[in-house]
Amino acid sequence: MKLSVIAPAYNEEASLPLFYAQLKTVLDSITTPVEILFINDGSRDRTIEVLRDLKVKDPRVRILDFSRNFGHQMALMA
Repeated sequence: MKLSVIAPAYNEEASLPLFYAQLKTVLDSITTPVEILFINDGSRDRTIEVLRDLKVKDPRVRILDFSRNFGHQMALMA
């Protein structure tokens, strides 16, 4: 990979589709190999299901799923 986009997510089921759509538009316009790493930081809503759906649709999407909320700084460090 030449470019990794790292995005922590905590209870973001409503905003993830919009964020992903806007990010995809930008990433589709470049030729650099890219991965999108979403870190589910112990969400209690449907965030993980939304991320899994995105992963099925886009092979660039990767998911790290925390068992509980550790905070966005720990998510970025992971």
